[in-house]
Amino acid sequence: MRTRTLTATMIVLMLSQGMFFACKRTEATRAQAAPEAHQQAMVEKSFEESKKNIVARVNGEAMTMFTLLREMNALASQYRNAGQQRTPELDEKIRKQALDVVIFQELAVQDAKKRGMTATPEELDREIKKIKADAGSENAFREYLAANGLSEAEFRKVIEQDVLFEMIAAQEIDAGITVTDAALRERYNKEKTGLKDSAHRKMTFEDSKGLIEQKIRAEAGAKKMREWETRLKKNARIEIVEQKQKQG
Repeated sequence: MRTRTLTATMIVLMLSQGMFFACKRTEATRAQAAPEAHQQAMVEKSFEESKKNIVARVNGEAMTMFTLLREMNALASQYRNAGQQRTPELDEKIRKQALDVVIFQELAVQDAKKRGMTATPEELDREIKKIKADAGSENAFREYLAANGLSEAEFRKVIEQDVLFEMIAAQEIDAGITVTDAALRERYNKEKTGLKDSAHRKMTFEDSKGLIEQKIRAEAGAKKMREWETRLKKNARIEIVEQKQKQG
């Protein structure tokens, strides 16, 4: 499940870096010295405002700053794990990448609905039950929702979007990839000198089959994903609201 979360720290950080609402800079600075309750109130207010701030429209469907920030948070974690230091240039790169992802996912979900795909209430209940179990308790789950600015209804909608995306991605990407034994052997012969196990021993074909297949599927999946995104965007009506505001 690809559920994106947005921590309160992320919201405050976005505010202080001017990546959210410029008029919030003074409030964020003041909150650093304010009691915890005041800071929490500021965060909650920012969550609500971000849900009203439209950054793009995809075939008429509004994409909000709240959704964009959730995706930015996920991408930022990947860059951070890769050891990259935060810079204004990296922030802007993450923002653009996140907007592309949000638009693509919305187009995919819209296409899934056109094809009659649905996430049943029972399926959503199962997914939420798993997440509650991971949280450890009902109270912990409630705290998780509050920390990420989500009501249970909003969270259920997020899960529904994720389920629909995975359903259509399985058809568009996974189902179209086949890896033959001949392809595995060809790839092994090309890369066998660099294939080593944890003890740095040369891997046999049989030992490396799983790893090679995973790599081939990942590469083919990335290519099919790009092609799918291009097809979805070809006839879509995409309006970037932020760009219009800057130009205005």
